[in-house]
Amino acid sequence: MERNLYLRLIISSAVLAIFVALAIIPSIAFAGSTLAWPRGWMIVALVYFAQVGVGLWLARINPWLFKERTTLPTKKLRADKRATGILFGAVFIYFFLAALDAHVWQILPQTGDVKPILRGLFLFLCGVALIVWTFSKSPFAQPTPHIEINKQQCFDSCGPYALVRHPMYLGIMFCIAGLSMILGSKLFALLAIPLVILGFLPLMRHEEKALAKNVDGYTTYSENVRCRLFPWIY
Repeated sequence: MERNLYLRLIISSAVLAIFVALAIIPSIAFAGSTLAWPRGWMIVALVYFAQVGVGLWLARINPWLFKERTTLPTKKLRADKRATGILFGAVFIYFFLAALDAHVWQILPQTGDVKPILRGLFLFLCGVALIVWTFSKSPFAQPTPHIEINKQQCFDSCGPYALVRHPMYLGIMFCIAGLSMILGSKLFALLAIPLVILGFLPLMRHEEKALAKNVDGYTTYSENVRCRLFPWIY
C-alpha cells in the first residue's frame, strides 16, 4: 500500500477532528468559559482515533476501499459535493447545538459524571463496531453520498445486511448519539435518532432505487429485509 495513502488518512482524520472541535468551541466561548473542557476534547480525540483505527483496519482487510477513502475525489465524486456539503453542514450545526445544550442550556440535565460518559462511550463503540462489520461484509460500503453499483453486491446472507438495509447509517446514528452523551447533552443524544432518519432518508431512498434498477436481486432482498435502520421496527 502506498505510503501517501496512510499520510492522507492521518491528515483526513485530523481534519475531521478539527471540524468537530470548531463546532463545539463557539459554544464554550458563548458560555464565557475556558477551553479546558475535558468532555469536549474527549469526543475530538475519539473521532480522530476512531477514524485512524478504522482506516488502518481497512488497509488490511479491504485495500480497495481504503484507497477509495484516502484518494482525492474523482470528477464523478465531486458531482456529489453539494450533498456532501449539506451533510457536513448539518453535522456541524448539530454538534454546535449539542455543545451549547451541554454547556449552557442543559434542557435534560445528566445525572452523575462518569456513568453518562461510559454510556456514551458504549454507544459510540457499538456504532464503530457496526460500521466496521458493515465494511467487512460489503466491500463497496461508503458513508458518503455516493453509490457503487457496478460490482457484485452482498445482501441478505451478509452480516448486518441480513437485519437492516442500511447498517452503515445505523452505526453513524450510534456514534453521534454516543458522542452527544459524552459531550453532556442527553437531549441531543435522543434527537440523534430522528435527525439521522430524516437526514439520511432521501439518500437511503435514492440508493434503494439505484440498486433496484442496476443490481440483480436487490428487489427480492428489499422484500425480504423490509427494515431500513432498526430490525423489526423501521
